[in-house]
Amino acid sequence: MTRAATVTRVLTGCSWRPMGLSRLEACRLSEGYVSICFMSHLQVSGEQPVVPLPDREPAAIRAAVARLDPAALARFEADWTAATARARDEYSLLPARYFVEHWFNWVAVARWPELAARLRACERIVAESPDRAERRAAAAEISQILRQAETISA
Repeated sequence: MTRAATVTRVLTGCSWRPMGLSRLEACRLSEGYVSICFMSHLQVSGEQPVVPLPDREPAAIRAAVARLDPAALARFEADWTAATARARDEYSLLPARYFVEHWFNWVAVARWPELAARLRACERIVAESPDRAERRAAAAEISQILRQAETISA
């Protein structure tokens, strides 16, 4: 099967007609081919975020983590301690900046329970699926979720 025929088959496998082909929304297997549907943004079916998106500063992110998942607060604190120690040892702000970016993205996804559940499902597929195409499609969806999470407006 040629590449053009494969792309046509993949796009016709979608259950709806792609409008702009601008964003990856979901992936699923259809007749042995990975079917990728595109939308202009991720759908979060009418649900509201659990917390508003915090400022990109440790105190605001810590408060959001405490509200979203108190069990994750211990990891947050341990990561913060390690990041500040590493920043001090290296005379660099990069470890602290990486820490803030990592936890900001964690909050951006976790504040939408449906999106967080889909992210965990895709992570499971990437970790456990024997099918390479399915793993790649799930990895692409993870990338899209992470890019879109902070831009979903309440």
